[in-house]
Amino acid sequence: MRIYELFVSALRSLWANKRRSILTMLGIIIGIAAVITILSLGDGVRIETLKSLQADSSGQQSSEINFSKAYNPDSSNEISGFNDNDIKMVQNNSKVVKAKIQSGYKGIISGPGKINGKNVMGIIYLTTKPNHEYLIAGRGISKNDLLNNNPVALISKSIAKKGYVSPKNAINAGIELNGVSYTIAGVIEDEAELKEYQNYDVVVPKKFYMNNGADIPHDSMKLTFVKGADVSKETRAIVQDLNKKGSQHGNGSYDFMDMGDILKGASDTIKAVTYFVVAIASISLFIAGIGVMNMMYISVSERTQEIGIRMAVGATQHQILWQFLIEAIILTLTGGMIGYLSGIGLAKIISSFLPFKAIVTFSTFLLAFGTSTIIGLIFGILPAKTASNKNLIEILR
Repeated sequence: MRIYELFVSALRSLWANKRRSILTMLGIIIGIAAVITILSLGDGVRIETLKSLQADSSGQQSSEINFSKAYNPDSSNEISGFNDNDIKMVQNNSKVVKAKIQSGYKGIISGPGKINGKNVMGIIYLTTKPNHEYLIAGRGISKNDLLNNNPVALISKSIAKKGYVSPKNAINAGIELNGVSYTIAGVIEDEAELKEYQNYDVVVPKKFYMNNGADIPHDSMKLTFVKGADVSKETRAIVQDLNKKGSQHGNGSYDFMDMGDILKGASDTIKAVTYFVVAIASISLFIAGIGVMNMMYISVSERTQEIGIRMAVGATQHQILWQFLIEAIILTLTGGMIGYLSGIGLAKIISSFLPFKAIVTFSTFLLAFGTSTIIGLIFGILPAKTASNKNLIEILR
């Protein structure tokens, strides 16, 4: 019996029992649809997450290079890590659209000072708004202080103790920053921090600080790249050039946070969660496979006379086995393809209510096709062997 004849015979047999075939396929359809839906939504979440991590609010890919000053106990001056020459050098890279020097992090800089004749080094928060947070003595910086450019400051408890023994004694005393004297209006806790979890030791009005010749270090550079650029690779090359030829390569080091590693970690985590959920959903496929096996056993039992007639006219055991095995594969493969299309449709519908799109890849088609075929082979082989092992003489009796 030729392969074509086996397929035609299998289709006729399944069509003769349409209701039973459809009910048996239902388990395969539901299982494959669930897996495809989860994978499509999972890929959509992963791609959207990676885009949001590697792009700024305008959708452009960017990275940030920071300069770290080498420790030098004899130096009290802040160093600007970048200048115009550095920008020109960076923009020689054809992948860079824009390079911008930034000063301080969210208004946070480090700087030396003097309090009651003693040298101190602290993290200075340049505020543009009234500040009354973390106060333990005195008052905060008021709106009036900002409007009138009053030289007032808030200092941490530890700095107050260093200069004046106690926070109470420090109130209305003085602290010198960048050669300019400030009146200590209040004392704050040592653990004072911004929402970004950056601690600070001193708070002063930003406008007054900058208007009095303060040298705010240019310690970071933001780079914007052309679409599709390998941000990690290009930034790494730029950092290497800056550490060799940058304006301050001899006074510190340039570095950056490699988003490639962060992106890979985020992608792997989302994939792991997706595959875990898929593994749970795949349990239904195992149950559906048992249903296919049960149906095929029933079919073999009902068609004993047909098997005997085929054997009597010359069909071999091998041909009988393949006849029933092909039936099982056609059953599961048809259910798998219907489930695949249903899963895509369901994922598209669900994603229309979500802030990302479902991603359907060719690998999901291969998964549906391969899984359906394997289920047909595994759960159809035993009933097919049972059919092929029937004894013609016993059938004729």
